[in-house]
Amino acid sequence: MQQHDIHGKGIINGISWSAFERFSVQGIQFVVFVLMARILMPTDYGLVSMLAFFIVIAQLIAEGGLSQAIIRKLDRTEEDCSTAFFVNIAIGVILYLILFALAPLISWFYDEPALTCLLRVLALCIIVQSTLVVHRAILTSRLDFKTQAKSTLVGALVSGLAGLAMAYNGFGAWSIVGLQLTNQLATALTLWIVTDWRPKLLFSTSAFRNLFGFGSKLLACNVLESLFQSLYTLTIGKVFSAYALGCYSNARQLGSISSENLSRVVQRATYPMFCNFQNDTSRLSNGVRDYLRLATFFIAPLMFGLAAIAEPLTLALIGPHWLYTARLLRILCFSFLLFPLNSINYMILEIKGNGSTYLKLQLFNVGCGILLLTVMLPFGLSAVCCGLFVNSALSFIVNAHVAGAKISLGVIRQFKAILPTLVNATIMGVVVYGVQSILEGEWIRVSIGIIVGLLSYIGLSVVFQTHTCELVINILRKKKQ
Repeated sequence: MQQHDIHGKGIINGISWSAFERFSVQGIQFVVFVLMARILMPTDYGLVSMLAFFIVIAQLIAEGGLSQAIIRKLDRTEEDCSTAFFVNIAIGVILYLILFALAPLISWFYDEPALTCLLRVLALCIIVQSTLVVHRAILTSRLDFKTQAKSTLVGALVSGLAGLAMAYNGFGAWSIVGLQLTNQLATALTLWIVTDWRPKLLFSTSAFRNLFGFGSKLLACNVLESLFQSLYTLTIGKVFSAYALGCYSNARQLGSISSENLSRVVQRATYPMFCNFQNDTSRLSNGVRDYLRLATFFIAPLMFGLAAIAEPLTLALIGPHWLYTARLLRILCFSFLLFPLNSINYMILEIKGNGSTYLKLQLFNVGCGILLLTVMLPFGLSAVCCGLFVNSALSFIVNAHVAGAKISLGVIRQFKAILPTLVNATIMGVVVYGVQSILEGEWIRVSIGIIVGLLSYIGLSVVFQTHTCELVINILRKKKQ
């Protein structure tokens, strides 16, 4: 790459296409979700969410951490890519067969007989996704998000139509399964058509050992993180009800649209660039600091604003039978706020090749999360969500202290970089909540709340965050060049 900073035109183009892909797809999926949620019941979403624990873990294991290993390896060969491809496929098939056999036992665990057939069909997504891991890794290493956008956009459109058709025709939970499987199939078919890479009949044990040596540590970390997140889903489905799990799952979905997606957009584009100067601590530190400022500048107001209008927004979009979702969403927004801060610190360890440290941090954070889940569970689902926020905050402190030390950007410096944004976003959130609470009508409350939020946050930022505003303006100018 010609530019080695977060302001470089290549990175900006990468972020732009990554953002277009992510948010155009999320926009379509959000519209589909709203329309389907008006037809389906929380229990339908709860049934499918009960299977998320097994599907997510299986998909991560099938990937084997090889995607990040391929991106990070600057001297990767055709042998590396083909070896990773066939390993992913083989593991994906094996995991599908295991889940197929375990489906009746999982149904027994939840006392939901319908889960057997649902899981056996939904688990096909594991095999389909395993065929795309290497393609996406190669395209990401090239910062070619335009090609990826084509496939994911087609997948979102085709699956959205399929899911809506099934929901309107009374298929219930099967509508959600059909949507997810169709999404994977349409995305896979399009990606194979629009990309030029094809696997060759090559397999090297030395290439596998090299990739898996790094990828295995990331795999263990990713599995631990997903186990922790999915453990909440599994526990809520078992201890509470399918209704409660459906509300919790959709609250997470509504919150993650802005936080996790925006964070992944930027990280996905910056990761290959940061890998290029993994041995240049000064540049890496400056890039990470700018990343923290930019990510928080956009995500913090979204989270505080969403928390402020959670109730009228939920009522306006998906109806009163989802009101419990709004209460959970308001709490979860504060946990989502910390997602980009934790993810960038994990990324530092990936870039620096400290896989063992990454794994130890994940073990610590998961241990704290499980302890908090155990303590909060008797007090209800809202308390469980509060525990998630506490765990996210503790994770940030520990992660920033350990990972930040690798690039001379510890927890104090990271917190100072984002503090002005957090103060402005907090003030904005309080103002929005106060204004919308005295109004009548869901759409009026949402509309006025958004307008007041935008005006107040922009005003506060211009007055008190001139440096970050200049950073945003400079990036926009370079995008136009």
